[in-house]
Amino acid sequence: MAIDIKPRWAWAGHAVRTARGQDLIARLERENPSGGIPGAIVRAEAQIAAPSASTGRVWTPYRGGVFIHHAGPRSFTPQSDDDCLQHIGDIWHDHYPKFGGDIAYNFIVCQHGNIFTGRGYQRGEANGGDAPATPNTRQGEVWVPGEGAVGRNAGFYSVLGLIREQNSPTSAMLDAMKRLIGHLRGPDVSPARKAGPHIFPHRHGDNTVCPGNLTPYAQNGSRIDPGGSPAAPTVSIVPRAQWGARPPRTVTRVELADRTGFAVHYSAGPHTQSVRAIQNYHMDGRNWPDIGYNFLVDRAGRVYEGRGWTSVGAHATGYNTSHIGVCFIGSDGDATPHAKAAIRALYYRARHLSGKALIATYHGAIGSTACPGADLRTWVIGGMAAADIPIGGGDGGGPATGLTGETSVRSITAQQRAVNFLGHQPPLELDGSFGPLTLAGVKWAQRKIGVAADGLWGPLTEAAYVTYIGPGRPGGGVIAYRSVRAQQSAVNRLGHTPKLELDDNFGPLTLAGVKWLQRRIGSIRTATGGPPPRRPTSRTPVTRRAAGAVASRPSARSSPSSTRSTSSATSPRWSWTAPSARSPRPG
Repeated sequence: MAIDIKPRWAWAGHAVRTARGQDLIARLERENPSGGIPGAIVRAEAQIAAPSASTGRVWTPYRGGVFIHHAGPRSFTPQSDDDCLQHIGDIWHDHYPKFGGDIAYNFIVCQHGNIFTGRGYQRGEANGGDAPATPNTRQGEVWVPGEGAVGRNAGFYSVLGLIREQNSPTSAMLDAMKRLIGHLRGPDVSPARKAGPHIFPHRHGDNTVCPGNLTPYAQNGSRIDPGGSPAAPTVSIVPRAQWGARPPRTVTRVELADRTGFAVHYSAGPHTQSVRAIQNYHMDGRNWPDIGYNFLVDRAGRVYEGRGWTSVGAHATGYNTSHIGVCFIGSDGDATPHAKAAIRALYYRARHLSGKALIATYHGAIGSTACPGADLRTWVIGGMAAADIPIGGGDGGGPATGLTGETSVRSITAQQRAVNFLGHQPPLELDGSFGPLTLAGVKWAQRKIGVAADGLWGPLTEAAYVTYIGPGRPGGGVIAYRSVRAQQSAVNRLGHTPKLELDDNFGPLTLAGVKWLQRRIGSIRTATGGPPPRRPTSRTPVTRRAAGAVASRPSARSSPSSTRSTSSATSPRWSWTAPSARSPRPG
């Protein structure tokens, strides 16, 4: 595809004005004094502008794709193209001693939509070569579906959006990034240098808030993706095993249906504090059986599993059973937009899993304490406004994102396939019928992966299963539905007036709005926003169920080959069973 990428000459003249540039001029003048300072300036600019040479290190970008970056804290508001060029020169100055005398990024995109060459098509060094190791990757690697562990610098281009933490990307910048990524994936780039299909934010797997306000776009399926996987931005929950949790001394369970509130806390310590350090303090300093919080969130927006959804916490006296406690790691004023978006995502997930609207509150409102500080207190009182980014990992039920708002859970056949994959003997027949053998097999699998053996393959079982088998497995059949909030959002986007309130309740106004939407788009679906129900058969049961319910266990009044029928007065919808994928392994 035709694209205008400006060469290094465009900013080299600004780089020579920096302190590093002046040092380079002085060195070149000493080495060859015949041309004097003017000659040294010319040679210095030519040296900076010369294309980057190969470092000889592994460079396989076709295995990964592109990491997106921003330029760091504070703000940058250019008044002209010249300001952008000088900023690139300053970045070269900062990178010169750290990255072998060169800028670390492959390409830079400014707010005016101009694309500049950094290291170009040679390997860059900006993606976090010191990113921490995980159970699946070594230091400096990232897990890539279908590839496994791939070097962050060895397998990915680095693209810098020339904005800072307090800036938002312009339309021109986003459009230019889309053109650049399309070019890097396209036929004009040699196969050995072609970018793979993945788009990640720098913070993915690294301890950073970068790329700031570019984060929602640094995803496949976003505005800067010229094509490929339509995955939406998500927040991931880091499981206990991944952050090195100690086993709890005791666990007291609570039903999600018994939850009534959601309490926000802060750790009142440095934002660099580790989750393990907090757990050690709670267990050793306070003699608690485990870390006190149900979940924790850091400045980068990463969510860490504490006691989890169904364990009684130790975060607010008198409210540990009724309220889910979420702690921001840091002090008053440290919480970033990413952290707030993650806390908001947890709140909507809690609502979904409990099946009701929970009271959103903060520690100081239910106890005598200044926690969580003035900033988070004001934010919670004001309604927890933040970006709508759901929690990923097959758990479903986050707030609407502006995309489909669909949630997926595992079909009966896919449950049977997963049980077999875990080694159950004798293998279950993949017949899509939930009889006594399948019920026993699911309970066996739940015990194996460490969750309550209740026979219901819901979001918690799915998350534990994915963690147990590791990422990168192929998917299986799913049951799909659109949340009520996502239905309301879709109706509003099509121009319905008055706009529906995004309250997640399927009342008369929402029902009328969905019917209006269906008439407008010519849908033949039922008035629930879901796909048309298929004719029931012994292998494709159609069930009416409450929002978020995963009712795959037979009741006393149902046959082994059907699923339980439930209803909701506030949010009825039809769910449907999608055909299972033909795959030798479960998803």
